[in-house]
Amino acid sequence: MGRPPLPVGTAGKVRFQKLGPRRVRARANVRDYDGETREVARFGPTQAAAERRLKEALRDRVGPPADGEITADTRLRDAAALWWVEVTDSGDLTEQTKEIYDRGKARILKALGGLLMREIDVPTCDRFVKAVRANHGPSAAKTSKSVLSLMLGMAVRHGALDTNPVREVAKISTTRRARPRALTAADEAAMLAKVAADERARELDAIDLVEFLDGTGMRIGEALGVRAEVIDLEAGVLEVNATVARLKGLGTLLQLRPKSEAGWRVIALPGHVVELCRRRMAMSWAHPDRLVKVITADGETSDRPAGDVALLFPGLFGGVRNPSNANRDIKEVLAQVDADRFGWVTSHTFRRTVATRLDDAGLSARAIADHLGHAKPSMTQDVYMGRNVASAQAAKILDKSGS
Repeated sequence: MGRPPLPVGTAGKVRFQKLGPRRVRARANVRDYDGETREVARFGPTQAAAERRLKEALRDRVGPPADGEITADTRLRDAAALWWVEVTDSGDLTEQTKEIYDRGKARILKALGGLLMREIDVPTCDRFVKAVRANHGPSAAKTSKSVLSLMLGMAVRHGALDTNPVREVAKISTTRRARPRALTAADEAAMLAKVAADERARELDAIDLVEFLDGTGMRIGEALGVRAEVIDLEAGVLEVNATVARLKGLGTLLQLRPKSEAGWRVIALPGHVVELCRRRMAMSWAHPDRLVKVITADGETSDRPAGDVALLFPGLFGGVRNPSNANRDIKEVLAQVDADRFGWVTSHTFRRTVATRLDDAGLSARAIADHLGHAKPSMTQDVYMGRNVASAQAAKILDKSGS
């Protein structure tokens, strides 16, 4: 019987050969991760130098992880490739989140991609996050930190790291957030009246959009993704299960999936919003055959006739309305009707206003978070002042129809 093979990823005894007055060869057999045994040799002016170079070469002789295995000697760029396959194949991420993660991954690999897992420690991660903070700002630093933590979390699960070093990275400093500003009841009523009477708002189809956002507190992308099929006029409820987004290489499209898992919800509509929906759903389509690009939850894209999709707030030519353009239209109208009073208002102001109204009426933070589509009530409390159920109480509070 022959000798048993070396364990995968290990090297045998180092052998030396003097080739000249100042030239020594050090060599050893190593069993690579593909199972093959190969000889590796390095040279140096002395035996010690040759051995040191050989050991460095053996240490770095690691290819892409085999069969999904990540070890202490796996380079971060190879582990990242496995992580990316894992997170993208899971189906848990929206296309927007994938784009955000991909940008964070690119920054990480540019700075740390060549490091072995055992070389990644708290100081290394801390320096990286601080560098991103200095060069790209706190938002990019937070994203990069989150993505790096997810990558290294997978390495911990594979046993390549004992703990996730990102957990000990210093908190990312940011400038103090300005206190969220909402419309007062008087300003809200005045704004709606002025927008409703404005000819430019009518041209931009902003009157109903402003009233809808103000009456529901939905995100602009969610509002633009509402279709007739998700509205139950008799029950007075709406299922939030899609959003409109602009994605790299695809353009503006309807994504049949909300921003987050918590974003999927059913909300009760105030009476005046129910009537708004009834009126818009009865409108004839000027361009029913225009194609709408749709992407499903599993990433499949297709073009569908606009008349079949039946968006509540389509673009001016019947397609998907770009959220950035809609935001710009709203700001233009509000600046025109009263720049001094409403020039600061954005589409997100309506979310804060709705949160404030519900809070003033005594709804719990959990109930308000459910209405707005936040997973954590703390997000609602910190930034704006569901558990997939309609809140009739919230609808009653927001109702302006007088019923």
